[in-house]
Amino acid sequence: MSMSKKQIFIDFIETVMDAANIDWDSDGVPEDAKVYWEALCNKEEKEKPLFTDNGKLILQYLKDHLETTNWKARDIAEGLFISSRTVSGAIRKLVTDGFVEKLGQDPVVYSITEKGKNIEII
Repeated sequence: MSMSKKQIFIDFIETVMDAANIDWDSDGVPEDAKVYWEALCNKEEKEKPLFTDNGKLILQYLKDHLETTNWKARDIAEGLFISSRTVSGAIRKLVTDGFVEKLGQDPVVYSITEKGKNIEII
């Protein structure tokens, strides 16, 4: 597993502090900086879920309706009784992650990919 940007930053600052021979407990470090540093270092990183709640709904809907290959956001929205804007926002991540592909521009049309068809939604 690769290091997060946050961990890379923490490691960099620690290297700089060591090279400058500065200890966090020294008198020259402002108290607010110490408090912030401790909070930054101790905060657990939460693993991001693979799908948003709306993403799950949309992907499951597309999986349940494989007979339809091309979808407009409006059609998905009507089928799920949610707004087109909600679908457009959530489907963007599904496209980025390769579960859905964007086929057209005018109108924008989406289609579920093989990856989307085969993923198990929990």
